[in-house]
Amino acid sequence: MIARRLSTSPKISPSLLGRAQSIAAEHEKLSCEIQEAYDSRSARKIGELSAVAKALKEWETANEVLYQLLSTQARKSDIFQSVTELQQILRDPSTDAELRSLASEEIEQTSTTLTTLSTALKTTLIPPDPFSRLPCLIEIRPGAGGTEAGIFVGDLLRMYQSYCKRHSLSFTIVKVDSSSADKSSKSSNPEIQEAILEISSPGAYELLKCEAGVHRVQRVPATETLGRTHTSAASVLVLPSFPDDSGGGELAFDDPNSDYYISPSDVRTDVMRARGAGGQHVNTTDSAIRLTHIPTSTVVSIQDARSQHKNRQKAWQVLRAKLAQQRREAREEEKEQMRVSVVGVARMGRGDKVRTYNWGQQRVTDHRSGVTLNRLDDVLEGGMGLDEIMESVRGWQRERDVEALIADEAAAEARAAKERKKGK
Repeated sequence: MIARRLSTSPKISPSLLGRAQSIAAEHEKLSCEIQEAYDSRSARKIGELSAVAKALKEWETANEVLYQLLSTQARKSDIFQSVTELQQILRDPSTDAELRSLASEEIEQTSTTLTTLSTALKTTLIPPDPFSRLPCLIEIRPGAGGTEAGIFVGDLLRMYQSYCKRHSLSFTIVKVDSSSADKSSKSSNPEIQEAILEISSPGAYELLKCEAGVHRVQRVPATETLGRTHTSAASVLVLPSFPDDSGGGELAFDDPNSDYYISPSDVRTDVMRARGAGGQHVNTTDSAIRLTHIPTSTVVSIQDARSQHKNRQKAWQVLRAKLAQQRREAREEEKEQMRVSVVGVARMGRGDKVRTYNWGQQRVTDHRSGVTLNRLDDVLEGGMGLDEIMESVRGWQRERDVEALIADEAAAEARAAKERKKGK
């Protein structure tokens, strides 16, 4: 039984272990250098590398403990050889009963610890998301399903608002564009064509980026007279939200090589009168702003504020977020194609169906992590059910990131081997 359990312990690939050891060596080198002469850049780098160095040390300690339990003689061996030896000891009928009992008890506990530490080490090797500390924008648009899809956009918007309130996250509705029919009515569930929610709390992007993708709803619409269940969808886009001024820091809005740089000559600005319900300023003042990024045909329109200046400011914020995300996704797509060509690893994109909300069964299923909850109302109210689903997706994403790390190493090794072959 123990042998079977250990045989399924998560293994660390040699490439990942080599990367961790290289990072730990760099951490140790910088730590020695900074004791002689303090340098702020080195100190920051040490902080970035410390998590990997600590995780590797704990993993190596647990690995050594397990090895010592398997042998009374001093000899070197790695965890995978040790597990093989342990399996042989436990299966050998001639093994001393006392030794077998000791192995079964102590090694089970140690191997469980090692499993946890192996997972932790892999997680620390995942490169940090450059947007992780930023606020975010959530853009929700209706997909297939007509009027019902537009109503579902409103359900998702309220879900995220409730989630933010429960977690004390500051948020602002940047834009809610209702259909022309709903603007003249007082419907409690209006059909929404586009909604943008800004969560201004730092770190909101890291918290909510798992929500990006196509959300599907299955229910009987209020207008359905025969009681048939309809399937509709809404797309959720989670974007990093940048400050109005980079201040010359990491965001580098003025650096043409930065993801956040937008040449003013590439953007056409149209000023127009606001449309729809909203008071005296509507149809009487030129307060609405539409920005068009000509090279990518990306369009952003904002008219919610009475001030043209505020609408312009918000429009630039959304445009900068969209273009930065597009540029980053383009680079990731190139890397993804390389991974697939080498080892066949691919990720689920934001255009894929990620979650289904079924009213009749009171069920919510996330198609990435495979988690299903029969607490639809709690999820839509932004309750603990939504927390559970989001955490399961983060775990799923960490597993995919580790797979991508291994794939990157395999791709690099394949390229190096190809270059060596050419050089011969």
